[in-house]
Amino acid sequence: MTENRFLHGTLILLATSLLLKVMGFIYQIAIIRLVGTEPVGLLNMTYPFYIAFVVLATAGIPLAIAKIIAAQSISGNQMMIRRTMRLSFLLVLGLGSAAFLFSLLTVPLAFQYWQKDWRMVWCFYVLLPGIVIVPISSIIRGYFQGIQQMIYPSIAQIAEQIVRLSAGIILVIILKPFGVRFVAMGLAGGMIIGELAGMLLILFFYLYSRKKQPLVSTGEQMVSTQKLLGEIASLGVPTTLSKLTSSIDMAVEASLIPYCLLQVGFNHSQAASVYGQFSGVAMTLLTIPTILTGALSTALVPSVSEANARGQQKEMQRRCSEALRITYIFSMPIIVVLFFQGENLAKMLFHLEGLGIIMQILSLGAIFLYLGQTTIGIMQGLGMTKAVFVNNLLASVAKLICIYYFSVMAKTGMIGIALSFVLSYVAQCLLNLLMILRQVDIRFSWQQIVAPVFLCSIMLLYLRGFQLKMAWLLNGNGLLLGAIVSAGMIYFLLLLLTKQFSLNSLKS
Repeated sequence: MTENRFLHGTLILLATSLLLKVMGFIYQIAIIRLVGTEPVGLLNMTYPFYIAFVVLATAGIPLAIAKIIAAQSISGNQMMIRRTMRLSFLLVLGLGSAAFLFSLLTVPLAFQYWQKDWRMVWCFYVLLPGIVIVPISSIIRGYFQGIQQMIYPSIAQIAEQIVRLSAGIILVIILKPFGVRFVAMGLAGGMIIGELAGMLLILFFYLYSRKKQPLVSTGEQMVSTQKLLGEIASLGVPTTLSKLTSSIDMAVEASLIPYCLLQVGFNHSQAASVYGQFSGVAMTLLTIPTILTGALSTALVPSVSEANARGQQKEMQRRCSEALRITYIFSMPIIVVLFFQGENLAKMLFHLEGLGIIMQILSLGAIFLYLGQTTIGIMQGLGMTKAVFVNNLLASVAKLICIYYFSVMAKTGMIGIALSFVLSYVAQCLLNLLMILRQVDIRFSWQQIVAPVFLCSIMLLYLRGFQLKMAWLLNGNGLLLGAIVSAGMIYFLLLLLTKQFSLNSLKS
């Protein structure tokens, strides 16, 4: 029953992530074709500063809630669950309000001091309400994650994405005549409108779900508020530090990359545009497999936590190993396509040229990025939040140092920036794996490692053959799309035939 809940939760999250990713991907293509990469770059330069305050407002409480409620739901202590949620809501409302006021007063001054592009301030003003909205949604998602009920948050996320994309397109069309600054503000406005819609819907689902759970006493002693606060803090503070490190890393990165570009001869408009190409196109293509890894990482936290709490060492080992293996086998074909067809994909989807070498460099470190995300879910489930923070910090510092060295001192520009990201992915993934192996004995057979590489080689040969043999029937985008889709189907069929993946594992 527990295993079925894990699989069902993962599949729901995977389906949701796939839908959200496809919708976001289409939206990104439409926006870049409609207004170019400069407004996207401008928003992406502002977004990390906003996220840093969202992280402060949430304070790692959603992850703590997921773990605490996962433990409380085992005994069916509904009274304690409600008490935990009430305390969490009070915490995030207080923290969110404080972060909102602090950011309103300090960030514009910081932008004025650090950034010469004043257009970022206006984007940040539009994003401000999210500092209060997002933490509330996150708390409720943590609750549903804790009881391993993924349907409600998935529906809310889909609704949020639909509203966000619709509002964003409408605002961009309306504001396009007024210039790049207003277009970027429109993109930010669509984001906030979507987050508000998602929060209202998931709040409705929470209230509905709570009515279905009777307040039946289990006879267990109620934990004091002070002890509950201590438990939330012990789980939330390291998570906050880890996420805050990532947010600060993103903020510094969003400032450092345009700065480095300015140092090598770009003007502000060009720097924003190039950063938009990197963050809005190259990274969008690179993060396609995070559809899977994100779903696995989210589902692994309560699943591994529950197995760990029950002392089920073999079950925990099996779940961790399977999550890493699934990440590996389904990431490999994406990496092959990005390496050999990245330039053509960027040209077909975004009407942009010249990203081929960047995509090839990024794809070399892609497997470490994908496995790294899965390992974070495992470590959080094992309670290794401090280790996640330390590893993330080390990788982030190394990346930022490399960005400056390679792009400015070594004069390699965007190639050096891409290489810096790859080195960061490698470092964090290996550090995470070393920490996990101290607690969980994860092993793979040589067939499980070699087989996906061999199958990808067959897929690549088929991809090249399809493009040569079908050129008489298809051309341009149709030929590329047909080759990639059919090659992916061939790879999946080979996985089934070689028993590297079984559809039986997806059954309830």
